[in-house]
Amino acid sequence: MQYHVTCTKCKRMFTITADGSDRMHCTCPYCGQSLMVNLPTMAEPVMSSVQQPIPENNDNKGHNAGMKILITVLIVLLVGGLAAFGFIEWQNQQEAARLEEKAQREAHADSLMQVRAQQEAQAADAQRKDAQRQSICKFVKSFYQKAVLEADDPTFYERYLTPYCRQMIFGVDADNNDVDKWSAWWGAFGTTADRPDYEALQRNLNVTPGEGNWYNVRLTQDGTTEYRQIKVSTVDGHVLIDDVR
Repeated sequence: MQYHVTCTKCKRMFTITADGSDRMHCTCPYCGQSLMVNLPTMAEPVMSSVQQPIPENNDNKGHNAGMKILITVLIVLLVGGLAAFGFIEWQNQQEAARLEEKAQREAHADSLMQVRAQQEAQAADAQRKDAQRQSICKFVKSFYQKAVLEADDPTFYERYLTPYCRQMIFGVDADNNDVDKWSAWWGAFGTTADRPDYEALQRNLNVTPGEGNWYNVRLTQDGTTEYRQIKVSTVDGHVLIDDVR
């Protein structure tokens, strides 16, 4: 038998075929709604039967909704955790880069300070050595002015010689009265001129540093210039003449 059925959801009518049962399960061909149709006891094709929707399983719906919420929460936590981890890692990289840059700047600054300190130390050492050379030049010049170009007796000034230099000038027996000390003294420190002009030699006297511990003494008179080289040595804090040539 055929029956006309009206869907309770979309309100549209459709036709079903039944074999005389009291009830029949069917599905709306328009909206897909599941229906349970109560069939009349007598065939009345034109009568619309009363249909009842199949009750949905609320437990399954609640379970599915809970699972969706749980999955959503887990996804949010996972994404949030990854984002937090990425942010922390980025911060760590930034901090490491900052510390490395700071260390490089400090190392560069330390290197510059070391170079500057080394340069300053070298400059100070050069100034000290230059001042020492100038001081020795003054000593040698004063020695010549007082002990060579003025004095007639060098005995007083022998104390400014090392034992080696004294022996070189006066010989092994330096205390022998027969030794002409002035001739030996002038022969070592003076010029080869037959008549030394002491005033001209004093006026033109000049002492300059040489190599190492040697100093150059310029002796000029009557347009003729001669040089003596004096080697100095420091003994117990005192500057002494150690060699002459």
